[in-house]
Amino acid sequence: MKNLINFELLISIRFFIFISFFILVLFLFFDVYLFELSRSFPGILFSFFKNIIDPLSSILDPLNLIIICLLTLLLNSNVKVIIKNEKKFEIIRSKTDFDIEKVKDLFAYTSLVCRHFVFSLALAGIFCNILKYVFGVSRPKYFFLEGYERINFFNLEHKVSSFPSGHTQAAFTLAVLIIIYSKRYYFVIISFAILMGLSRIFMSMHFPSDIVAGAYLGSLVPIILYNLSFKYKIEKIKKKHDFFFKDLVRLMYWRMFI
Repeated sequence: MKNLINFELLISIRFFIFISFFILVLFLFFDVYLFELSRSFPGILFSFFKNIIDPLSSILDPLNLIIICLLTLLLNSNVKVIIKNEKKFEIIRSKTDFDIEKVKDLFAYTSLVCRHFVFSLALAGIFCNILKYVFGVSRPKYFFLEGYERINFFNLEHKVSSFPSGHTQAAFTLAVLIIIYSKRYYFVIISFAILMGLSRIFMSMHFPSDIVAGAYLGSLVPIILYNLSFKYKIEKIKKKHDFFFKDLVRLMYWRMFI
């Protein structure tokens, strides 16, 4: 897949070493300075992140997306039975104009994509929370106002820990998943993920190193999972059929009514 070639650097050992060093330098020398510098920015910028960007994170909450994908997988769980039923299959065929092979493959494609979304969002979130516990890096609120140390390994106070940023991780996991399957609007999608990450600084929830680590982790997981478990099956289906996102939506729409 052409768009995945651009992602290969992200899963290389060299990039891991580079990003780890970059995060360490941020943590040791620039985090506090950059966070305090952000406090001097115009109020309209804080208002933008608080009232526009931050509320969108609730709408795009990974749990909401996982539930949608699981419901889709549930709908697709008895597709073979529907296809064997001549009356039901005829309804799908007449509404979509797809032959039986294409219907089977597009249902399979939808299920593969949904599984990729579920596993990526869930695993990235789990890894993120494990790292929060291991490193125990204090959020700005607790560091500046409540006298917490910057780092407290294996800290059980989950609300205190900020490294990596969970919101940023989720934003970049979703962004990479969309890019893998849409193959367009890269700049817009990544820009939105970056704004989601920056909002966590302006909402006084994270330091810059938290954002970078969250973005890296969030990008890494879906790419690795795609290469290991989904790439071959996805590309095999796409080589057999030409279809667009609207075709999948139409197929799933009529699936709900039969």
